[in-house]
Amino acid sequence: MRPLSCLLLCLALAPSVAFAAAPKGAPPGYEAKYKEVLEAEKGEEYEKALTLLDQIPEGKQNVYTRLKRAGLLVRLGKFVEAEVILSVLVKDPAADALRATAQGDLDDIRARMPKLTVRMATSSPQDAWVTLDGKPIGPPVTVPLNPGAHLVVASRGGKEIFKQKITLQDSQALEVEIDTSVAPPAPPIANVSVPTPAPAPAPAPKPVDDPPSSGARRAVIPFVIGGVFTVVAVGSYFFMTSAQSSVEKNCAAQKGFGCDESAAGAGAVTAWRTTGFVSAGVALVAIGTGFILWGTADSGKKSAMATPLVGNGTYGLALQGRF
Repeated sequence: MRPLSCLLLCLALAPSVAFAAAPKGAPPGYEAKYKEVLEAEKGEEYEKALTLLDQIPEGKQNVYTRLKRAGLLVRLGKFVEAEVILSVLVKDPAADALRATAQGDLDDIRARMPKLTVRMATSSPQDAWVTLDGKPIGPPVTVPLNPGAHLVVASRGGKEIFKQKITLQDSQALEVEIDTSVAPPAPPIANVSVPTPAPAPAPAPKPVDDPPSSGARRAVIPFVIGGVFTVVAVGSYFFMTSAQSSVEKNCAAQKGFGCDESAAGAGAVTAWRTTGFVSAGVALVAIGTGFILWGTADSGKKSAMATPLVGNGTYGLALQGRF
């Protein structure tokens, strides 16, 4: 029976032992987490303790965890946030067991909380927009703040006309007067010299002897010459044919053996043949020159001259010039 009695005694004492091990005020089911919060606070790791406390769901938080949060915020210098929690906590009916503690902490925070009074100078226009740490305020006003650095800014028409940085200690009260009657002078406008653009260079004068013209215009004269000589060459062919027919008729009319071609008019045939060949050659050279001038009109001055060569049994053309 002794073993059974020991077992029953252990079972009876187990709940009381477990309850004694749980931290006071720990939310049910989060005893271990709340114990970690207390251990971090004991080690002065206040940021860590606050982070661990946030891991307990909001629906499981109780008056003890809220009181603990306010205490951690005070340790971190966040008096304003702690004052809001304690102001609600002292009015909570569920906080009867710790109301006196919460009220004592609230009174202590309000006594230690720095206060800043902001007012406008009597000579200042009342149209300035004033902000404290980026939040608008309406001077005159007294604002409770956390210890530390703060910034007061006043602006008018989107232009900043007043700025002052202040640092507050525990229990310190400070007053800031904003005078916007004389706005700070505008920064001087730098003299910016705009360089005068250089005049555009005048176009180079074109040579008098080479007026602007297109390739087609340059080739007109050679084409005209070529056309004229082509007509002459064709006419010479017909005249030569006619003269040849006359020679043949004259030879047929002569009696006797052979034919005296000189007497029959063979000289006219030779003359028209020579004229036709020379004219055809000149026409070909002129037309070729025209095509060359047309195709290379922009490459510079071009000139050409075709000279017929006739005499001493030599017939041909001499082509001279630049292309």
